[in-house]
Amino acid sequence: MAREKKFSTEDIYEETHQLLMSVGYDKFSFGLLASSLNVSRAAIYKYYTNKDELIYDYMISEMEQMVDDLEKLDWAADYFVQFQQLFALIFEYSDIHQISFMIPGDRIANEEKMKEKKQQSQVLHKRFFEQIQTFIQTGQQKGHIKNTIPENLIIELIFHSVTIPNRTGLSQEKRADYLQEIICQGIFNK
Repeated sequence: MAREKKFSTEDIYEETHQLLMSVGYDKFSFGLLASSLNVSRAAIYKYYTNKDELIYDYMISEMEQMVDDLEKLDWAADYFVQFQQLFALIFEYSDIHQISFMIPGDRIANEEKMKEKKQQSQVLHKRFFEQIQTFIQTGQQKGHIKNTIPENLIIELIFHSVTIPNRTGLSQEKRADYLQEIICQGIFNK
């Protein structure tokens, strides 16, 4: 009997990310993941009972890192520099935002374990959202951002800018720069 190839949680997460971005949620399977990792499906089932559990664990891991990175931003910098850092961070984790939209809302089983994972994910989303909301409110109070525009609309615009399909052929970084310019300065010459 051949020995099973060793792989780490990071290997599983990295391959899960790649597969979700290339084939999507519906076509993602443990068989496809096992093939990509060059291991048996049984090896993956030792870690996870189903794909939703794996995907939520992966997303929670990424969201914890994203919240940690958000807290490490230079909040003492000039407000516009802070906005640039925040926008770059959101684009850095844009795949996680896109993956979260792939997962059907009714996919969470009644298992207590999955309910806990969904709740943990919601707590992380809330922490991230609240920090951005505070940032936008501060910008409005200090006159950096128009206070006539609802803060939630600004937040939605920023977050959903990462989900705009890239049909331009621009690099992720250049695309983020242009979208940031559009959000901050508009498209009209004044």
